[in-house]
Amino acid sequence: MRWIRGRRAWFPYALAGGVLALVVAGTVGWFLADRAQQRTDNLRRLDRACAGLLPGERLRGFVPGDGAGVLEEYGTMLDPGQESRALLNCTLSWGSGRWEPAHRVRIRAEAQIAAQVEEAEAGFRHISDFPLPLPPGVTGSTGADDRVVGSEVSASLSVECPGGLRGRKAPSRTLQVSVELPSKADSHYDVPATDHLLAARTAVATANWVTERQKCGAGPIRTDASPRPAAGPTPTELCAWLDPEELEFARDAWEFSGDGAYNRRAGFCSGHTTGYGGPPGLPVVEVTAESWSGEFARGAYERHTDAGTAPGQREPSPARRDGSVVIRTSAFSPRLALWAKSECDGGTAYHRIAVTPEFDSGSGADEEEEKKVVVEGADRKRLSADARATLDRYLAAADGWPGRANCRAATVLGEVEEWPR
Repeated sequence: MRWIRGRRAWFPYALAGGVLALVVAGTVGWFLADRAQQRTDNLRRLDRACAGLLPGERLRGFVPGDGAGVLEEYGTMLDPGQESRALLNCTLSWGSGRWEPAHRVRIRAEAQIAAQVEEAEAGFRHISDFPLPLPPGVTGSTGADDRVVGSEVSASLSVECPGGLRGRKAPSRTLQVSVELPSKADSHYDVPATDHLLAARTAVATANWVTERQKCGAGPIRTDASPRPAAGPTPTELCAWLDPEELEFARDAWEFSGDGAYNRRAGFCSGHTTGYGGPPGLPVVEVTAESWSGEFARGAYERHTDAGTAPGQREPSPARRDGSVVIRTSAFSPRLALWAKSECDGGTAYHRIAVTPEFDSGSGADEEEEKKVVVEGADRKRLSADARATLDRYLAAADGWPGRANCRAATVLGEVEEWPR
């Protein structure tokens, strides 16, 4: 009787525990099923949003299952009766951060009127870092930015449409496309080249989607084209003139980057090494060559003028009695720029060469002196000679940007010492 009475005592508790376990298991199962269904819905929205232009397979890792995505899209190509400056404007986001969504995707395509095009071209723009070859009439760039948590990668394209674009009251012959995609990199410095390439392909796909439906006279841009050569031990064809050995720069392994396709508005080449050695004095370890024509030329020159790095804005470093000069090197890589001006197919053009030498900054007598380097007069003259030799070689190269742009009547504008005094 005692055993029966004892079992009667614990049996209700066991029954209640079993029921609770069933409830918990059911709740967990329902919760997991709900998350799975929510993620499925989010993935379906990702595939359908923004006219189906998003790279869904590459973005699946950012799609959560703990909340619905928020989609905002409009534009005259989505709704022909709508009044909007945009042909397509689409934002898809997930999650709620402290000040911004956890992840966000944006695509915008706009028919720009003449005033917008002039304003954009008057400003400084890097058009040489697009990782895909671009045909004439198309310029592009990619970039990366930090977010509150993580980073994002962006791409932009400007496409000339001879036949005009519909969607705005004012006439437009320029299509502007911008794309922003999330990246798993912790900061914009760490965003890999594959993310830049993904943003570039998405921008190209968006531009092709617009131009095909608008029949604006612009041919399709190939999204299956091989990526433009990235940084590597061999310069591109447009940058083949940059030969450190011929220029007697530092003898070490060099890495190059630059344009893979000619663009009449601007050109860019660079090369650098982190090694030491080479001729005595100040061996050049980094070179940059840039050219701008037409409105891009005016914008680039104004930008350097605002920064105080245009020719004629700075006096040369004061020389000591023995001809030497003092250059500060702390937190800055001193470089010497040399400018030239010429007439090219795209109009008046500016050319800028910048050479960066290797300094020995470890011989100061105290903490303040360690931030300065005394450059002998002969070495300073050699640096000027290196800059002039690089400029002459750049302007004379038949396959370089000035040669392809048929630049002529070049005038050297002067040096700019880009280092703190």
